[in-house]
Amino acid sequence: MPDVDETVKKIKELEIQGAQSIALESLKVLSEIVEEDGFGERFDEAAEKLKNARPTGVSAHNTIEFVKRRGEIEAIDAAIDHLNTAKDETARITADMIEDESIIITHCHSSAVISVFEKLNEMDKDFKVIVTETEPKLQGVKTAKKLCDMNVPVNYIVDAAAGLYMWAADYMIVGVDSIKYSGIINKIGTYLMSLAADEDPETELWFVATKDKFDYDNFSDLEERSVDEIDEHEHLEKEHDLVLENPAFDMTPWSKIDKLITEDGEMKKHEVIKELRNKFTP
Repeated sequence: MPDVDETVKKIKELEIQGAQSIALESLKVLSEIVEEDGFGERFDEAAEKLKNARPTGVSAHNTIEFVKRRGEIEAIDAAIDHLNTAKDETARITADMIEDESIIITHCHSSAVISVFEKLNEMDKDFKVIVTETEPKLQGVKTAKKLCDMNVPVNYIVDAAAGLYMWAADYMIVGVDSIKYSGIINKIGTYLMSLAADEDPETELWFVATKDKFDYDNFSDLEERSVDEIDEHEHLEKEHDLVLENPAFDMTPWSKIDKLITEDGEMKKHEVIKELRNKFTP
């Protein structure tokens, strides 16, 4: 019997992280429920819990809403197939656009961006990557380890050094949590890095995402996470009169973005706005 609450707990505590990983795990749980009980009250209750596990979980929201609209188990298979194949196509398109012997700076950990790096390797393109550690959960460590396993040269830097290192990068390539009318939501720090990239005419800022990241229903919000993730938080709270805050995401406006690349190729702002008027369909 699938444990919905346990899956939600793992999502909230980042044991399951990455928008598409969250969506895939959620769909697998729902598939088991449908096989046991069909599309009834238990399914609806589980769907709501999984959709709302993360405020920026647009992929899970979109794929679950698609399944609910269709009301058949084949819709779950279609959504899972989309998550697996669209990312591969997005990575292929992106890698094909990247010049050989490039230096890329990236932030946090994105399975879509890792797929781009894997495609670059398959194409035998030479490239180096500057990886930010991504505080406070150090999600950049996972990205750096993946790249080292691929024998890609890596410079691992603290977040505050991103502006200093931006001059060396041909591309800043990052993933996406949510695509909205006003811009793109991604891990906190992305916006500040976009300002540094915008100041350097030789650095292009590319966001890489599949279309399940479009916030068709205006669902997503900027998540504020527990201050327990902040170093020395207990001492600061106990000994000093201050306010601790731990925003997990920020928004980069369209004016700072050079490219958004999806499984349909590069999308301009007007194409994004047109797409956002629709509903997600794999």
